[in-house]
Amino acid sequence: MRSSALLKQIAPLVSRTWYRLSSVAAHSELVLHTDPVLPVIDFSSFASKNDTNDYPRDIIEKLANACEHVGFFYAIGHGIPNELLQRTLSVTRQLFNLDSKIKNQYASRLFVNSPKVGNLLGGLGRGYQSVGENVTNSLRDRHEGFDLYRELDSNHPARLQFNEKSSSNKNLPDYREMAIGWNPWPKEFPLFKETINEYKSAMLQAGARVMRGIALSLNLPLNHFESTFNDSFWVIRCIRYPSVYPEDMKSPEYGHGCGEHSDYGWLTFVNQDLDSRNCLHVRTNDASKATYVSADPIVVQEQIALTCNIGDILAFITKNKYRSTRHCVVNPVKPARERVSIPFFFEPNIDAKLHISDTTPECYYGEYLINKVRNNFNYDNN
Repeated sequence: MRSSALLKQIAPLVSRTWYRLSSVAAHSELVLHTDPVLPVIDFSSFASKNDTNDYPRDIIEKLANACEHVGFFYAIGHGIPNELLQRTLSVTRQLFNLDSKIKNQYASRLFVNSPKVGNLLGGLGRGYQSVGENVTNSLRDRHEGFDLYRELDSNHPARLQFNEKSSSNKNLPDYREMAIGWNPWPKEFPLFKETINEYKSAMLQAGARVMRGIALSLNLPLNHFESTFNDSFWVIRCIRYPSVYPEDMKSPEYGHGCGEHSDYGWLTFVNQDLDSRNCLHVRTNDASKATYVSADPIVVQEQIALTCNIGDILAFITKNKYRSTRHCVVNPVKPARERVSIPFFFEPNIDAKLHISDTTPECYYGEYLINKVRNNFNYDNN
């Protein structure tokens, strides 16, 4: 996509920094510009269902244009108090400041290939990852993570189908490890679970609000996607990107803080430190010499905006009318402090049937997810 297409008909916009890299892995000098970057969309009109369908057409059209040409936008009017967004970041920072011996008691590597999960602890992909255990494009990512997934209730049908009596049933869907997992909440820091659960509830409401707008932007009924998300198998990644010296960025083993990728799910919301600058880089073209913009956090009318982006599934079901844009995260450069961010992935129900590829048959969302998660990590010594 040409840069002119990116900017076409998008307003209001926010001024930010553009830069060019000679390649995804390289850390070359920045070519600075002062051009507008991401559109700002106000979702307050979609807070509740309005049977009259009397929604502002200008906002719906702006959202459609952002999803089609950019794939990223800033969301305001999302309904989440600034205090909760900031408190969740603060509590996440406290989590990562715990002693490494404590964090590693809850390491996701402990649950790899575990045939059973007991004592309400653990599950595939859930828990703590040290720097370098996440992998993107065959390179280690330079960040710590703590991954959390929806915990299905003990009597949830998607969990019960995998009880011991049905273990020999070969017709069951292939997402057992996801369905039976529990998050390994650190008992030394109960405030983390308390805060994340509050944050999760608020994010689910925000996700539903944004999806109402997206449905209308596709000329679909307001509640078109509701049955797909009414039991959302959400994902939260708590991430800390350490600050580094420029000379430390070049490594044959390590890439960026998080290497360039598109999100493989449906819709992503990023809550990030307000002092984070020039870290989240959004690709603006598909040419070999990539051009990026820096999606820095912003505050609009005293509201902290969430940085949102379209995922691969939503792009596919719209026949790529809506854009799943590649992006990466670059570590802060010293003396800047470490960067904490909390992406919330608003995802379908685990048992939602989806057709998500031209080359594969329809599958359950849980099957799609588990195949992605299995390739996310490298737990060898790093």
